[in-house]
Amino acid sequence: QSWKDEKLIWDPADYNNLSVLRIPCNKLWLPDIVLYNSADDYTHGYMQALTMVHSDGTVFWPPIVKLRSTCDIKITYFPFDDQICRMKLGSWAYDGFQVNVHDSEKAIDLDNFVSNGEWLLVDVKVKKNVVYYACCDEPFPDVTFYIHMRRRTLYYTYNVIIPCVMLSILTLMGFWMRPDSGEKVTLGLTVLLAFSVFMLLIAENMPATSNFVPLIGESISLLIHA
Repeated sequence: QSWKDEKLIWDPADYNNLSVLRIPCNKLWLPDIVLYNSADDYTHGYMQALTMVHSDGTVFWPPIVKLRSTCDIKITYFPFDDQICRMKLGSWAYDGFQVNVHDSEKAIDLDNFVSNGEWLLVDVKVKKNVVYYACCDEPFPDVTFYIHMRRRTLYYTYNVIIPCVMLSILTLMGFWMRPDSGEKVTLGLTVLLAFSVFMLLIAENMPATSNFVPLIGESISLLIHA
C-alpha cells in the first residue's frame, strides 16, 4: 500500500541528503484497509512492519499478512474445473471522500510467486468499484482482485479417471457373462466395492457444497445403480 501524506514532506538538502526514512508503522497514520470477504476474524491485525517514507511525502507500507478469503466454488466439472475467486479490499470506516483507493497499473507482482501442485494460476485481474450503501450518501470505493485458477488434472487423471473408465469396462463385461455364471456375481460385487471406494476418494477431495453436483459423481452413482 502506498499513499501521500503532505505532513511528511521535507527537503533532503536540509537533512544531509536524507530522502528516505524507515519508521515503525505504529508511529504513523495508516489506512484501515481490510479484506471484506475475509474467511478469518477481522480482529486479526497486520504484523508490525516498517513503513518507507520518502521526502516527497510518499509513504509505502508493505504489511506482513496472510489473507484468507471466501470463494464460491463451482465443482460441476471437477476435476476439470476453473475457479475465479474474488478478494475485495477497501476502507472499513472511511468513505471515498476521506480515503480513496486506486488499483495499481500492475495488478499483482508474481516475481516471488510459488507454484502449486494442485492449482495453476491462469490470470489475475483488478478492478475498482464504487458502492453506495443505503445508510450513507458518500461513496465507498474498493479494489477487487479476480484470481483465475485452473485445477491440475494429472493426479486425478491417473488416480480417478482412468481407474473409473476401467471399472466401467468391467461393468459392461458383466453383461457378456452367462447368467448362471458364478464369476458374474463376483465381478459385480468387486466392481461395486471399487466404485464405492472411488466415491469416498472423490468426496474427500471436493469441498462440501450443495450448490453444485459434480458430473463425475453423478456418473459413478449411475454406474453403481446400473
